[in-house]
Amino acid sequence: MSLTSIQQIEALQTRRDAILSQIAALTDGEVGGGPDTSGPGDHVQQVAYRKSLYDELAQIDRSIGLLRGPWAVKRQGRMT
Repeated sequence: MSLTSIQQIEALQTRRDAILSQIAALTDGEVGGGPDTSGPGDHVQQVAYRKSLYDELAQIDRSIGLLRGPWAVKRQGRMT
């Protein structure tokens, strides 16, 4: 089953809202909220995680723009 353009846009907007919520919830104590850290046996790439959220957000915005496409408005009648 394929989705209509409107359904695709709505699904992308839902994902965009979820990403924005994730970004807004980032704090120093959350993964992605602070700088990269490394210690004995672990390494957390918080900056890369945060960047991936912003990259996905930009990609979703581009996809929504493509799905909406350019619109041309035609008018008939006399101009006064």
